Amino acid sequence: MPGKTPYIQVLDIEQTLADLSETVDRLRQERDDLEIALTTAVEHGDAIESQLETANRQLQGEVRERRLIEKQLRDLVTTITQKSRDLELVLQTITEHADQIDLHWLQRYIESESAARHDPLTGLANRRMLDEAMEREWARARRQSQWLAMLLCDVDNFKPYNDRYGHQAGDECLKQLSELLKDLLHREGDLVARYGGEEFILLLPNTDEGGALQVAFSIQRRLAELNHRHEDSPLGRITLSMGVAAIIPENDDEGTLFAEVDRRLYLAKQKGRNCIVNSTHHPESENLHERESGGDQGDPVRSEHRVT
Repeated sequence: MPGKTPYIQVLDIEQTLADLSETVDRLRQERDDLEIALTTAVEHGDAIESQLETANRQLQGEVRERRLIEKQLRDLVTTITQKSRDLELVLQTITEHADQIDLHWLQRYIESESAARHDPLTGLANRRMLDEAMEREWARARRQSQWLAMLLCDVDNFKPYNDRYGHQAGDECLKQLSELLKDLLHREGDLVARYGGEEFILLLPNTDEGGALQVAFSIQRRLAELNHRHEDSPLGRITLSMGVAAIIPENDDEGTLFAEVDRRLYLAKQKGRNCIVNSTHHPESENLHERESGGDQGDPVRSEHRVT
């Protein structure tokens, strides 16, 4: 450069060298930073790859689950559609044959209700029907201050009868006794029920003990006329032991009457069977109701056992 002194030229060279040195240092720093970044990327590359694989698997699982749900929804829609069509057919059939269906189901209902309340062997009322009638008649008698009578009958020596003649003959004997007992009751409200294996109960609304006793005597007479053979019985025929009781209810305890006829039946068995036990026959059993000793017990030989 013409006109410049050698001193100035030296300074220019030094400045240039200083700039070059600064540039070299900056490049070195950038190189070092790049090496650190590359080292870090290499060190954490596996972890990043693992995270990416996990995220990918989760996404694939969600996709499969969603496809499965979509298939289930399609199946459900198909099923609902088919059920809807079936229901439409059922409704159409019901509409077209309503009268016949109503009569059919009504008959089935009546038959099921009857079977649920009757003993399958004898056709008599069963315990369920007896309990319902007892609850109804007890409430009526309490409300109207009327007598309610009950007879508990037990076939004497029935096990020996079954052992000798067989259970089929025993069943036929119970059927005959059931018919005999039903034939003796003609009033609305009177009920005969099979209470146990060979036990029967007669429930007699609006009947005092005298009227109930009349029914018991009638049963004995009819049994004697029937003369059903029983070689293991002292009389050689089927007989019954009976407990007879009546009460004017004053509370809700229906079991009072059941307990008393059961106690009197036990006394009849102890007395030798083929017996009727009531308060008149056994004064010690007169604790059922104070009014029994002073009330009208009816004429034991009259033809009607209703209290008038």
